[in-house]
Amino acid sequence: MKHLLFWVLGYLATVLLYLFHSPTALAVISLGGVSLWLIGALINQRLVVRVAVCTCIAMINGAALAYLSALNLLSTSLIVINMIAVIVICELLERYHHIDSHQHSILRIVTSILTYVFIPAMLFGAIGVSLVLYQTTIATQTVLFSAVVGTSLALFVGTPFVLAFMGRGDAYLQSVYQFRHVMFCVVVISLMVATAAISWHLFSAATVALFVLSVVFYDFKTLNLCSFAVGGLASAALNFHYINADSGLLDSGFYAFTSIAVGYVTALFVWRYKKLVAHSSAQLSQLHESFKHTFELSPEMLLTIDSSGTVQEVSQGFADAIGEPKELLCGRPFTDFMTAQGQQAFTKHALDVESKFMLSNLQLLSSEGETLTVNLKAELFGTPSGICTLCFLQDISEQIELAEVLEQEKELLEVTLSSIGDGVICTDVNSKVTYMNPVAEAVLAKLTREVKGLPFDEVMPLYNEDTKQPIRGLTDYCIKNNKLMELPELTCVKNHLKLEFAIQDSISPIYLKNGEIVGAVMVFQDVTESRIMSRKLSHLAHHDVLTGLPNRLLLQDRLSQFCRRALREEHNFAVVFIDLDKFKKINDSLGHAVGDSLLKKVAKRLTNCIRSCDTVSRMGGDEFVLLLDAVRSRAQVGKVVKKILESVSGCYELDTVQVELAVSAGVAIYPEDGDSADALMKHADTAMYRAKKVARSNYQFYSVELDKDAEFKIEQESAIAKGIKDSEFIPYYQPVVNAQSFLLEKLEMLARWDHDGELAGPHQFIATAEEANLIGKVCEQLLQKAFRDFSSWLEKMPSLTLSVNISVLQLIEPEFIDIFLCSLKRFNVPPINVEIEITESSLVSNLDTMKQTLLDLKSHGIRVAIDDFGTGYSSLSYLKHLSFDTIKVDQKFVSDLTGNIDGGELAIVIVHMAQSLQVNCVAEGVETAEQARILADAGCHQLQGYYFSKPKSARAIDSIIEAGVSIVQSRTLL
Repeated sequence: MKHLLFWVLGYLATVLLYLFHSPTALAVISLGGVSLWLIGALINQRLVVRVAVCTCIAMINGAALAYLSALNLLSTSLIVINMIAVIVICELLERYHHIDSHQHSILRIVTSILTYVFIPAMLFGAIGVSLVLYQTTIATQTVLFSAVVGTSLALFVGTPFVLAFMGRGDAYLQSVYQFRHVMFCVVVISLMVATAAISWHLFSAATVALFVLSVVFYDFKTLNLCSFAVGGLASAALNFHYINADSGLLDSGFYAFTSIAVGYVTALFVWRYKKLVAHSSAQLSQLHESFKHTFELSPEMLLTIDSSGTVQEVSQGFADAIGEPKELLCGRPFTDFMTAQGQQAFTKHALDVESKFMLSNLQLLSSEGETLTVNLKAELFGTPSGICTLCFLQDISEQIELAEVLEQEKELLEVTLSSIGDGVICTDVNSKVTYMNPVAEAVLAKLTREVKGLPFDEVMPLYNEDTKQPIRGLTDYCIKNNKLMELPELTCVKNHLKLEFAIQDSISPIYLKNGEIVGAVMVFQDVTESRIMSRKLSHLAHHDVLTGLPNRLLLQDRLSQFCRRALREEHNFAVVFIDLDKFKKINDSLGHAVGDSLLKKVAKRLTNCIRSCDTVSRMGGDEFVLLLDAVRSRAQVGKVVKKILESVSGCYELDTVQVELAVSAGVAIYPEDGDSADALMKHADTAMYRAKKVARSNYQFYSVELDKDAEFKIEQESAIAKGIKDSEFIPYYQPVVNAQSFLLEKLEMLARWDHDGELAGPHQFIATAEEANLIGKVCEQLLQKAFRDFSSWLEKMPSLTLSVNISVLQLIEPEFIDIFLCSLKRFNVPPINVEIEITESSLVSNLDTMKQTLLDLKSHGIRVAIDDFGTGYSSLSYLKHLSFDTIKVDQKFVSDLTGNIDGGELAIVIVHMAQSLQVNCVAEGVETAEQARILADAGCHQLQGYYFSKPKSARAIDSIIEAGVSIVQSRTLL
């Protein structure tokens, strides 16, 4: 509130003083400029305060005019207009000019003064002029002079004051223009009024003196305050003289304007000089303090010495390096911290008249006796006390150690590059060779000094091993693209001696620590031998070792290529799956060496039968696959395959052994039988298995029916597996009777499958079970049930024998006899009451293995019978090497027996043979009484067939045993 009071009182003192000299309308108009004085009082007040203050001021001014008998409507209107102008300007500045000293530019401040101060003041002044001209007869020139001069002069001189406010804000005004400044201004205004009233010359001199003294004794802020006040006062004084002395108007205006302008400009120059001197002094003082502070706290090694070499000042860095406090270092000779050699060198330069000098590798001694190697740079400068030297010391101990380390690393690097097994070639950024290690020199047969500076492509002529095309510009590309590069595959190099080397590895840019590329380095390995080995391994991976033909892996790749090419070119090709018939028998009987020799000869014949565009490969074992490209029709393929089979089948001479070979083939044609590699292979394989079943040396084309058979076979395998799980396999029994009495002596177990309510015979599932490796589980289930039934029958008929058919695949298993005996023991069945039947064909095909198996069976009391005797082998010499108990005459020989004995003599021969071998003889398939009589008369021991009984269930056999009569009688009874 003091601040507001001081400004208002100052304004009222000026206005009232002026009004008492000239209480006219022109005086009130000229006070428009002085009214701007109130901006400093009201700028930081609320609108209510502004209105209240301006109302009070207007009332005071009105009271003064009333006291002077000059109050009228015109004067009152002019006073109100002046107050409104002040309020409006304050509002404009507060609302639209946001004070921010860090962001306001001079241009924006000046623009704001013109927009928010000058233009509003002129507008309100124009309103006042219009009122005066309308209600009085005063000359227009006089009215305009009073308004424009008063307002313009006040604004011109008061601009620094307004700038101070615009740039710093009202808070600045409150803190700077305090009570003493306002009081000083009041005193000055009083004196200026007195001088103006006395003489304009005295007013001019006083104005200049006032401005200069305000700058000298105070500062620019006081100058602003005074100038603002004097501007308003001068405008009022000018109008006063203008009104009372028209003849002296020009002289008065000239003196007033000149005195204010000269005084203000002179004051500005004085203030500027004073400011520069003060600023320079402050800068020098600050610089001295900053230098001293920086010098003392600097981590660098700095010190000053006088002309005698005594240390004057030291930095913290030097004190830390020496290891002593700064207080103990000052005043000591600098040479105390040097070695003897360093003292001589330093003394020589210190006595020199040069202004600066340098010493390299100067050695200092620390308080702990450690040696520091430094570079010294000295600058001589003069001081009031004499010549001093400023010394800059750079510790290079670490640099020296680093240089030694780098030298060692360089030596180690050279040794390493010389010792590694890879070749190394370095180039510069222009791909010119700069270095080669010994391995690279050995490969290229040249020394580094011979090729240094030559282009890389000339020194290292690279090329592709397959295409023989040169490989150029690798180092240029690597440097340009700033990236590591692998050498292309199959890269080779040929030196000037025409020696070729296969190489591999990479090329990389060479970087400095700052990331700059200075060249490229190529590291390579001689992989000539490994590449040859790789080719061999690749060949082995894709070709059969025995025959050299493409293997399954390469066949799949070529078959896929055939499919793609056939699709693109719209032609057909054939896949032929070939299998050697009974190769396993040849391999087992004659040995693997003979089998391998046979495979080689077969591969050679196959290769000779095909065109160069076709492919023959070995799938493994005795299976071969042919790819016949670009075929026209099935008829053409049939002719080709028939020709191949005729060529491959036939006699082979193998190590003095002749082998007759037959082959089977299956054919699938693209795209009729499949459009993919897997489909064609599958269908050709299916056709081949069909060919093996039809006849030897036969081929079959694939058809949809074959797939149906294969699907049926898969379904049947699944059903058999489920049947085993659900115990659907049951034994049936066919009686074997005494040939004379027809009494029951033996039962042959026969397999049946109770599936979906139907009873299936062995011919419907045994072959499928064998192929699916399920025959063992089927037989195990049948034997378990049969032994259970047979155990109960033995209690009633101890001499009864159970005959079971066992596959050779089961008999040759090492654990079969033990498992079989355990089953007999479990059901309390004596081994002597069990007979195992083996077909003649399977027995002879595994003769060597079966000899020991039969002996083992006999040793445990189990009987052995040869089934289907006379149907499977042309030579009977094997009989003397085997131990067996029974021969069973096959039913096809028995069926030939009629009343004419000559027609069935082969069955009688077998009966007589059994008698001579002293083994039991059983005739199968007896269907008539005549056949039974003939066999009995010939001496056959036992008979079996539908004449006596069909295979029966266990319950039916119970009835026969309970009857205890001959089979013929029991059949009559039943």
